[in-house]
Amino acid sequence: MLFAGTVRKLISSDYLKIKNKGLNMSINNWKDVLTKLSEIREKGDYSPANVQFILEHLKSPDDRIRGAAALAAHGCIFEPYILDTLIELIENDSNNAIRKAAIKAMENLIYEGILQNFEDEMGSGPELEFYEEWDEVQTESLREDYLRVKNLFLNIIEDEFEDVELRETALIALSDLGFLEVVREWIKDFIESERVSTQRAALKAMGKFPHYWINEIQRFLDLSKDKTLVLEAISSSYSSNSKVLAQQIEQLLTSNDEDILCYALLTLGNINKTENLGEILQQFSLHPNEKVRKAAREALENFSKKSFNDFLHDKLGYKEE
Repeated sequence: MLFAGTVRKLISSDYLKIKNKGLNMSINNWKDVLTKLSEIREKGDYSPANVQFILEHLKSPDDRIRGAAALAAHGCIFEPYILDTLIELIENDSNNAIRKAAIKAMENLIYEGILQNFEDEMGSGPELEFYEEWDEVQTESLREDYLRVKNLFLNIIEDEFEDVELRETALIALSDLGFLEVVREWIKDFIESERVSTQRAALKAMGKFPHYWINEIQRFLDLSKDKTLVLEAISSSYSSNSKVLAQQIEQLLTSNDEDILCYALLTLGNINKTENLGEILQQFSLHPNEKVRKAAREALENFSKKSFNDFLHDKLGYKEE
């Protein structure tokens, strides 16, 4: 979540130096720069000095540093010049890996645009949990940035001569807009590709609005499919609330693959539409594989919580405020 306090602040040249372990120092060694950028991402420390540090290194001649700075920029895209610089990287950088990193960094802007209800097709405004008053944001400025990024991503997806991995990354970045017809049409197009990574991108995009894609997801809940596609299809089913998908996922429990079992158990526990689900999860909580046991126990805890909440609602008429 991006906060209003980080928006549109002036950054002075005093921030060309950063504080590291109590000492003011300039970071010149590329390994030290990467370490610093990684620390900023992990800690979410977007102080003015750190934002300036990111901005400087988005323009580095070193591909490694530019890419790391692009990934680190995801938490400060509303700061002065950050968004413009990321867009410039996407449009002009010669390294597609860096262009992909810049796209990923800007996914938050799409989400923020939805929270601001910029898409009329969304219907009634969503519940804005953790919503803040954006006193320091000029709505029209934010809308303009949102439209710039949305249209940039759509143009990349629509360009058949563009790098295929970049198109896949752009589709995933627009998955929060999966209620829009134009995005759904591209998801349909990508899922019919013969390229596994393209199908995987489509499945990942489906996960935000799985109720549109029950039949398509079901096709990939099949152990004869590529494992990465099976895992993505299970993951996309997680919030589906679909009994049809739950039944298909239950069939995957015959697999000997620990990853498939873990994904399946956790998803079944969340969908909570499987007959005798508690018994199934109890059985797998005794599985010889520690990873599978842990997933089953986590799913069982989630299942128990959901069952208790259903009991309160259906039997006692309790409504959560």
